[in-house]
Amino acid sequence: MNDSTKRSHRSGRRRLAVSAGVLLLAGTLVSSAAFVDQATLNLGGGGIGFPYTFDIGAVLPDGTVEQADTDAGYDWVVDGAQTLVPGGSVSTTVPVFNNTPTLAADTTVEVVLRNGDGTVAAGIPNITPFLRFSATDQAGTALFTDVTWDAARATLGVLAPRGAAELSAGDAYTAGQVGSEGAVTLTIDYLDVPGVEAFNGGQAALALRFDATSVAP
Repeated sequence: MNDSTKRSHRSGRRRLAVSAGVLLLAGTLVSSAAFVDQATLNLGGGGIGFPYTFDIGAVLPDGTVEQADTDAGYDWVVDGAQTLVPGGSVSTTVPVFNNTPTLAADTTVEVVLRNGDGTVAAGIPNITPFLRFSATDQAGTALFTDVTWDAARATLGVLAPRGAAELSAGDAYTAGQVGSEGAVTLTIDYLDVPGVEAFNGGQAALALRFDATSVAP
């Protein structure tokens, strides 16, 4: 596997592999030019290719669906984030689901820095170096524990196909088949260590990103 192939497999965003068989039919030409026998087969019925969007969705606290699949993402509210001080911590739970009717999704999660380095705005101290991250999955199993942002990544495993119609952003969430849902509880600890006092009033701009690769169910 060359380097470009490896990069493709690591990225995993909305990746969809589709295979199609093609059957070639030849018409039978009768001896007289006045008679031509033709046979036409519409390959695949409605067309060749996957008819759905491969998609991982999130469930908002109000029970509606958010897809958060643009570069801007979605602003997920973290209770207590605005009052976090050294020695404190905040936690949030993000439910996610495979929104694809017929394909499973091998799903990963990671903390990423917004604005390139986690800076909120010019003049505001960036407290990212003083933050540590821990996460558990829906069953309470640790995904990562007390790590810096660049090590805060893990696999959620394979989410089963939704087994039902896709949901759009803003729809009321309805559960799909068993195994198509997951959740991540993320805890952010703000270290109280020497030197942190120089970052009084500081903040960090962070995001939680979910990537997935389609797999056969």
